[in-house]
Amino acid sequence: MSTEVLPTAQESAYPPLRRSLFPMLLLFLAANFYSIDKAIVGVLAEPIKADLAIDDIQMGLLMGLAYSLLSGICGLWLGSLIDARVRKNVLGWAIIVWSVSTALGGLAPNFEVFFVLRALVGLGEAAVAPAALSLIADMFPPARRGRAISAYLIGATIGTALSSVIPGYIVAADLHLSVPGFGELVPWRTAFLLCGLVGPVVGLLFFAVRESERRGQAAASAEPSRAAEKLAYLWRQRRVVAPLFSGFCLYYVAFVGVSAWTAPLLMRTFALTLPEIANLLGLGLLIAGLAGYFLGGLVADSRLGAGKGGRILVMAALPVLALPAGLAGLAPGLVPAIVCLAAISLATPMLNVAMNATVQEIAPNDMRGFSYALLSVVAALPAGAGGPFLIAFVSQTVLGNEARIAASFVLVVLPALALASLCFLLAWRAYARAEPDSELARVIRASHA
Repeated sequence: MSTEVLPTAQESAYPPLRRSLFPMLLLFLAANFYSIDKAIVGVLAEPIKADLAIDDIQMGLLMGLAYSLLSGICGLWLGSLIDARVRKNVLGWAIIVWSVSTALGGLAPNFEVFFVLRALVGLGEAAVAPAALSLIADMFPPARRGRAISAYLIGATIGTALSSVIPGYIVAADLHLSVPGFGELVPWRTAFLLCGLVGPVVGLLFFAVRESERRGQAAASAEPSRAAEKLAYLWRQRRVVAPLFSGFCLYYVAFVGVSAWTAPLLMRTFALTLPEIANLLGLGLLIAGLAGYFLGGLVADSRLGAGKGGRILVMAALPVLALPAGLAGLAPGLVPAIVCLAAISLATPMLNVAMNATVQEIAPNDMRGFSYALLSVVAALPAGAGGPFLIAFVSQTVLGNEARIAASFVLVVLPALALASLCFLLAWRAYARAEPDSELARVIRASHA
């Protein structure tokens, strides 16, 4: 597969900013809704456990493996589909699938049905990041991409904050809905139903927008590369790609585990109620997340981020910034615990922006969807499934007590973050040593055209 890219004058002319605003708004809303539908299980973990009569390990499977299963299995296929088909249509159908599955989760009678529905949520959401980031790369020139990615991902931050606020207030209001054939729904089920019913509207709107022209296609062929060729290219860049993706996976073992079990940690350690958690986490996650994406966009587009491997070097520092999250349950009070948790909420958006901008840089245009999908698979199966499960397994089985979740945070989160930082350093060293005439260097230069 030839990866030499020959930009033309037509390709260099990106669409005017005004034409990109509405698609960006839809991408923002998509990120918002997928964050709500993804995180809502962790926020409502305690009432779900009680209603379905399950333990921490089963809850960990619902928050991790269930969501990650189809996402991991089908992720590469979705990435290839995004590279070959109309991306906005793939995105529209994906939003409809996960939103309807979220709503139906509120009607699930048992653990098994709920597991299947969460798997369908994960399948739909697996298409979002690859499609969205591929579209952004074709809508904005390199000098604006970091900020465009930040704007898209801010939607995810707001969604994560709302995933605490909306269920918390529904539970506080003791809101019950009556559904024909299912009777009166308890508050956690009502929250699922209401959150899931909004998304299909956004999904349908994607069918009405104009698809962005793909830019910087490989000169050797106008046809999308085959999966084998894409894997072969990534294999040739393994000295950068392997530690880069491994670091991202290890970081997300920590982040997904912390995100999934934050509400139970605060309820068990500090005796907070769900409405109290909604007030604390909603505001805290919003402030930290917005600050993280704002700083991440600035760094990604700055001289530091644009330098030789500068973004990867920044990524190596971010797991260190996130380390206090592993100590949150051991904090001497509630306020220090929230500050510890805010550290990972600040670091993660910055990492996401830097990672996504790096993938856009090292992957040719006709491989971006596939590369993002591979990254999602790497994060989805080991990290998405492993993070929530490991914290539950360590507290319930290794330590022998679900109440010892604070110690489980220490044993799972801190080693994962330390190893992530080491992996990013290895990736940075390999990136910085790339020869000027190497295949990777040519692709990087083309991404800046």
